[in-house]
Amino acid sequence: MVLDGAWRHEGVCSPFWRVFYDFTPGAWVVSGGRRFALGPGRVVVMPDGVPFDCGTRAGVEHLWVHFSMYRILPEAAPAVSAQPAGPGLRAVAAELRGRLRAGDVAAARHLGAALLHLVFADHAGAQTPAVPERLRRVLQRIEAGLGGPIDNRLLAEQAGMSVEAFIRWFRGRTGRTPAAFVAERRIREACRRLALSADSIEQVAEAAGFANRHHFSRVFKRFAGCGPAEFRRGRGGI
Repeated sequence: MVLDGAWRHEGVCSPFWRVFYDFTPGAWVVSGGRRFALGPGRVVVMPDGVPFDCGTRAGVEHLWVHFSMYRILPEAAPAVSAQPAGPGLRAVAAELRGRLRAGDVAAARHLGAALLHLVFADHAGAQTPAVPERLRRVLQRIEAGLGGPIDNRLLAEQAGMSVEAFIRWFRGRTGRTPAAFVAERRIREACRRLALSADSIEQVAEAAGFANRHHFSRVFKRFAGCGPAEFRRGRGGI
């Protein structure tokens, strides 16, 4: 996208990560008291859950990728960071820009993934503990079943444990109860759909596993600090 002077927002905070790469200078983000200039020589990585302000002059050519790392849910989100954009990354970014302009969605998806791999190959926060196989199976079951009911009994069976033992084990591994983890994951998925799709709020609620819009809105506000309609209007698509 080409930014205009209206790309000025304060306190942006949402449950997905961003990578910013600008082909021309003039835009910036501020987080944690630090100002990061965006431009062709660097990539800025914005973790989920970290508030930031942003601004620009008109005419900046801006590339952004939203993504989630569902199995890496740290208790304290890392800080915003910047790193040099090497020749390989710059080449992939340029090719991605061309495919987006041409409307080649399938190729753009692959190139977006390639861009993220290049970013995280050199990212200081990329090293994360290996996920144990039993926990991996449980997380995969949660991912596969977001649109339907997920209870402790079902997840405990996936782990091969009793319900009581599973709850203690899961909390020890993730820092959350299974119910809190699932609710957070549902809201993350809802945020993604609100920001990046034209689905109605009712459709988003159903896809994220909520029984109705009222329940969805109540849980969403508790996690995101605003209702889903407000999120979509003001903060989802930055």
